[in-house]
Amino acid sequence: MSCLLNATSTKASKILVTTRSVSVSSIVQTLPTCVLGKLSEDQCWRILKYKAFSDASAVLTEDQERIGREIAKKCAGVPLVAKLNINCVPN
Repeated sequence: MSCLLNATSTKASKILVTTRSVSVSSIVQTLPTCVLGKLSEDQCWRILKYKAFSDASAVLTEDQERIGREIAKKCAGVPLVAKLNINCVPN
């Protein structure tokens, strides 16, 4: 934590901490914590599909969709591949 405190002396410095641990977020918290919910399997699948086939009109084979949905299921709702605009509400 002490090394992070030195970064606040420069106005342009920003540090984003991502964690699943509430205790970690409370230790480094200087602004309200933004807790993200898990994505549904369908939401994960749509993100993966878009990343793999950015052409929305692309036609996938049954195997491609089946494999993609299996991968989305393994993501377990964690948006690791997502770029999201998030409006955080302090909890």
